[in-house]
Amino acid sequence: MNNINFENEILSLIECHMEGDYWDFKQTWYSNNADLLHDIICMANSPANRDCYIIIGITDETFDIIGVSSENRKNQQNVIDLLRQKPKWAGGYIPEVYVKTMMAEDREIDVIIIKQSNNTPFYLLEDYKGGGKPIFKGAIYTRKGDTNTPKTSTADLYDTELLWKRRFGLLYNPSQRAKFYLKDLDNWERVENDKSDKEYNFLFYRPDPDYTIHLICESESVEDIRYAKNINDVIVGIQSYYLFAFCNVSYHTDYSSGSKVVLYYKRIPLFSSVVESVDEGRTNVVPPELSVVAPHFIQDSFQYLMFEFVFKYWGFGYSDEAREMFLRVIPVYKNQQEYEEFRGYTKDFGIYKKLGEKMEGEVLERLKNTFIGFYVADDIPGAAEAIAQELKENKNLVINFASSDNAGYDHITESLQKGKMLVDWLEEWRNMRG
Repeated sequence: MNNINFENEILSLIECHMEGDYWDFKQTWYSNNADLLHDIICMANSPANRDCYIIIGITDETFDIIGVSSENRKNQQNVIDLLRQKPKWAGGYIPEVYVKTMMAEDREIDVIIIKQSNNTPFYLLEDYKGGGKPIFKGAIYTRKGDTNTPKTSTADLYDTELLWKRRFGLLYNPSQRAKFYLKDLDNWERVENDKSDKEYNFLFYRPDPDYTIHLICESESVEDIRYAKNINDVIVGIQSYYLFAFCNVSYHTDYSSGSKVVLYYKRIPLFSSVVESVDEGRTNVVPPELSVVAPHFIQDSFQYLMFEFVFKYWGFGYSDEAREMFLRVIPVYKNQQEYEEFRGYTKDFGIYKKLGEKMEGEVLERLKNTFIGFYVADDIPGAAEAIAQELKENKNLVINFASSDNAGYDHITESLQKGKMLVDWLEEWRNMRG
């Protein structure tokens, strides 16, 4: 949701002259932290199962816009510090909260945004006073209509059960549940398969064995289709520039795209992706999603979740290092909404160009200021180990490990540079938005 849509939604809620299961009005900021924390927990556990709002600067009965004063006012960091520093949260799950200020009828109002989460129920493992009546450990607070669960009570059995079902993905269809299970990386069990030379092995999800994930080797000799076998093939450089951010490709040149990973529910395929194999088969990669801007991942997409899954179960020796190096040049957006908002933001700077057009202005300046190193020490003893250590110590370093005689070398360099620029720019943009 962009800022205009957000502000329009808040104004529409104010015009309703009523409160609901995902929005609440406050005339002034909270005089004590216990009341603020209690309301945030109630909203985080709201059955609305969406982003919720506490809108501050609205009168209690008439719903007039009076704006906020400086008394007890908190910014986003103040609220985040409250959530992280004092209470002890069950399972370590903490509500994701933002504070935005907007204008309404020429007055400033503050909106506390409590992001939708499936980590419900949120509750505390110790009592919290915070200057008001205490919030009790183990109590599950939620919101029914326009009313919060009192601090001295707890949600009824039905509402509590609903929150736990949301946590375990039981309120969703098979594809939606699969995303929950993919995030639970440690709860999959491997089954070795010796019946087929095409299907290496598979894993099933322990709590729900109807979900299985298979790594399948496909034929690379399909007629009229040329498969690259060497990492220095120009086709690899054009399509998969990010592979050259990994140090081992400089001296293990075998490449394959002849495998795929498939997620099944009761043998019904829910998702499938090609798997790129480098480092003589020791590193397997689910490629990012492509776009006119640059390859990228969406954090809550099957593509990204399977990227993480394959690194854990079929990544082998250098998976951690490879994963980190790749993500230095592949932007990862929290969700589709963030991707579209960032895309809209960068579009104004001329990042979208037709084929053959040159970048200019701020984008060109950012690109020039994005440093990419080059690996030129193939024959120097110990050079590879030294570079690998430097990459571990410097989290911002990106090196192009492509061979200097690679026909796509210039394209790889530019793509790595652009990828790192977008990764850095995305982080800067997030910090700017608060």
